[in-house]
Amino acid sequence: MNFALFAIGLPFVAAALLGLAGTPRQGAIGNAVASLALFGLTLAVFWGHSAGLVAVDPLAALFGTVSGFVGLTAALVNIGYVSADTARMPAQRWRLYHALFQIVLGTTLLGLYADNVGLLWAAMEGGTIAMTLGVSLYRTPTGLEAAWKYFILGGVGIGLALFGTMLVYLAAQPALGPGFAAMSFTALSAHAAHMDGALLTLAFVFILFGYGTKAALVPLHGWLPDAYAEGPAPLTTALSGLLINVALLAILRFRHLMQANAAAGGSAMPPGPFLLSLGLASLFLAAFSFSRRRDARRFFGFSSIEQSGISAFAFGIGGPVAIFGGLLHMVLHTLLKSGLFLALIRAASLRGSASPGNYGFSHLRGLLQANKKVGWLLGACIFALTGLPPSGLFASEFIIISQTIKKNPYMSLPLGLGLLLCAVAISRNIGPLLFAPASYEKPKPAGRDAWLVGLHLVLVFVVAFAMPGPLVNLLSHAAETLQ
Repeated sequence: MNFALFAIGLPFVAAALLGLAGTPRQGAIGNAVASLALFGLTLAVFWGHSAGLVAVDPLAALFGTVSGFVGLTAALVNIGYVSADTARMPAQRWRLYHALFQIVLGTTLLGLYADNVGLLWAAMEGGTIAMTLGVSLYRTPTGLEAAWKYFILGGVGIGLALFGTMLVYLAAQPALGPGFAAMSFTALSAHAAHMDGALLTLAFVFILFGYGTKAALVPLHGWLPDAYAEGPAPLTTALSGLLINVALLAILRFRHLMQANAAAGGSAMPPGPFLLSLGLASLFLAAFSFSRRRDARRFFGFSSIEQSGISAFAFGIGGPVAIFGGLLHMVLHTLLKSGLFLALIRAASLRGSASPGNYGFSHLRGLLQANKKVGWLLGACIFALTGLPPSGLFASEFIIISQTIKKNPYMSLPLGLGLLLCAVAISRNIGPLLFAPASYEKPKPAGRDAWLVGLHLVLVFVVAFAMPGPLVNLLSHAAETLQ
């Protein structure tokens, strides 16, 4: 049975139902129920069969399950968020919010599961429109500005990606001729050596900058910090990794076409220099931008730019081990960053409201006085984000650094320096957030959903250091296939 089709279709059906009727809290509960069913379907995809436009490989199934898990935990936290913030918007706008939440999940899965380059592009376009509406939901001046910036930069990126997709189709004509076969990743990979290498190189440049916009790679990264800081926080939690992963995996798959053509003696250029340049640029831009950020959500938006750059750098180094490290880094970052945003939502709630504008570092400081559990969980998430041992990200970064030293030693110095600068900038915020004097009158309850943050942290630690055999085998096979 093709469970992938059910997994893609369920969020859109749920979005239609949630957008029609119900109170804000009823919508939040319905959102959680739909997300739970969706998570079950993403697990079932591993045992299903798929073909045609939706042909799911194990790598797509893995990231689909990660996306389903993040959507579920964000939807559970969303119940308390909506209950506390109902008065901020009319009921009909809350219904739109719940529908957009599901649409983001649906377009994410469509982009992951699609075996057709055109369908992938359509999924990214749908996600762009949904997130533009989501960022502007509160109708504040800063929210509307962030949505406009997201729409403009996202529109430029998706336009570049469309042109690149058309060029890939033209490059495939000598090998596959006209028709759907020339748009299938499976067929393109099998015949990459016989594609027009010059056209493929030109296509990759447009695709790299197009989907690189969605992955928040420099220079078209400017939408992300503002989009993170505005709009309902649970939607930001979904944005923090899901659509970025779709874009990074798209870049990796197109990179494989370039590499396979160049390795077979075709006229395509090696893709490594392109990815190394954008990866390092993203890493250093984040490193030098942290110090000026006073809003926590905007601050950790720059962290997502850093992590995208690290994965792109790993893909640029190339080889199965480096690509394994980049894919592992994406999994760990998605789980960790979403857990961190869940902790931030709870931390802001201790200060009275989790609405935008209440995430300033000065506003959240002294969390241990409000609730030790929430404070330590948030502190652990922030420390894990530095990549310093025993953080889970240390495992993937160690793999990437070791492969850089082995394959391109001259790049290891800027990579190590960029990682160190980012780690120092991030860790500086832990002390004031936890220990600084604050005006909390008395300790407050952590909330029933605080355990979800702990679950994310445990999963990151287990994935990074226990390295479950099935996961290692899956990522190793994917890295071998896409090197």
